[in-house]
Amino acid sequence: CKQSLHDKIDSLDVWVYTDTGLLAASNGVVIRDEVINDTTHLMVWKHRYPIATYLVAFAVTNYAQYTQYAPLVGRAKPLPVLNYVFPQFLNTAQQETKQVLPIIRLYDSLIVRYPFVEEKYGHAQFTWGGGTEHQTMGFMVNFSFDLMAHELAHQWFGDKITCGTWEDIWLNEGFATHLASFYNENKYGPINWDGMIRNRKSVVDFITSLPDGSVKVSDTTDVNRIFNSRLSYQKGSYLLYMLRWKLSDEVFFKAIQQYQKDPKLVYGFARTADLKRNLEQVSGVDLTEFFKDWYEGQGYPSYQVQWTPVGTDHVRIKLNQTTSHPSVDFFELPLALKFSNASQTKTLVLDNKTNGEVFIKQLGFIPTSVVVDPEYWLITKNNTTQKVSDDLNPENFVKIYPNPIGDQFSVYLRNFSSAETTLSIYTMQGKLIQKELPVLVEKSGVSVINSQHWPQGNYVLKISSGGVKQSFKLIK
Repeated sequence: CKQSLHDKIDSLDVWVYTDTGLLAASNGVVIRDEVINDTTHLMVWKHRYPIATYLVAFAVTNYAQYTQYAPLVGRAKPLPVLNYVFPQFLNTAQQETKQVLPIIRLYDSLIVRYPFVEEKYGHAQFTWGGGTEHQTMGFMVNFSFDLMAHELAHQWFGDKITCGTWEDIWLNEGFATHLASFYNENKYGPINWDGMIRNRKSVVDFITSLPDGSVKVSDTTDVNRIFNSRLSYQKGSYLLYMLRWKLSDEVFFKAIQQYQKDPKLVYGFARTADLKRNLEQVSGVDLTEFFKDWYEGQGYPSYQVQWTPVGTDHVRIKLNQTTSHPSVDFFELPLALKFSNASQTKTLVLDNKTNGEVFIKQLGFIPTSVVVDPEYWLITKNNTTQKVSDDLNPENFVKIYPNPIGDQFSVYLRNFSSAETTLSIYTMQGKLIQKELPVLVEKSGVSVINSQHWPQGNYVLKISSGGVKQSFKLIK
């Protein structure tokens, strides 16, 4: 064979002669299973899908064997799931392996059709720690729920589409880790939300336990670096969390379906650039900076959030960021902030693109606290929040946004000495068309003005407060 990540075997036959009383588990389907004589047993497995060399395997022992079936949406014939287990574990295994059936059904519906549907899926018990995703039959030490979900996901990510270099091993391991977590969250998240959040937090804590390390494998001669749990598995999985967060689940999974159907990749090999290409084609979003920071770069961001209540229902937010490793100077990400007081809670998502960026957002209440990334969608650590006074500048400050205006616009007033403040809007001919009396709290406030029915043109906003008068031009 060619022991490489450039060519796949187009078909496979495995002939295994054993002592009687033994069974051989392997890729594909059994086409012969017979006793040759009093001492010899023959099993022949045939596999007719392309397969990477490292996914070919067989195992022999006195297995107990049984078959379960996974019904697939839109397919009349269910998928057979063959199980080869140590006989002393048979009763336990029969209960545990049936847990994989709904996982097959979910992956089959969420991604694309199970890649080897004309043959089978299966499990073969072996004595190594963990498991290995041998094509059509995962080898595993036991039948724990998470291990089965992980090895099954490899049938799409690692087997059907295989990483094109060991630099890109996260395309195998990151996806398998992520999909196992996705299934858990899809099934148990709604009834155990706190548990899901705790699990995400523990993963983020593990990833950020060191300040460095890239998902891209830096040394492909080091097997331990290739299969590094913190980087290739968990940080690789979290790249997918962050892509889902950035693009939305709908767009992300649509792009993953396209990736799985890409004629350049199907039953072949892929690089990270191939995944990026499909994500960009479906989303319309340029992900060059994202992959530069999160795939090639090292470390993670820490956010410093300064926030100020403005009026009775707005908040002013200033975001700063430091990074744990010099390979990345700034991570561009949407950031969620959860604001609360004794009776109300609201989460704002800010598209943070620069250091020191300032946002003014409507909350609907006066907050007393804020939490950064409350659902742990991001790899981040050591975040701080600070409530600051809005009276940092002794002069009046006015911000109108957006301008040009649309159906409505906002006027942010900061450090106005008088609570008796008036906003008056005039046409360019001097006709008063609207007057607002903003509510100021601690000298600041935001007025949202409805301009839906105004004709297009130019207007003048005049602000009067405690003897101070200011004018601003508005364009619609």
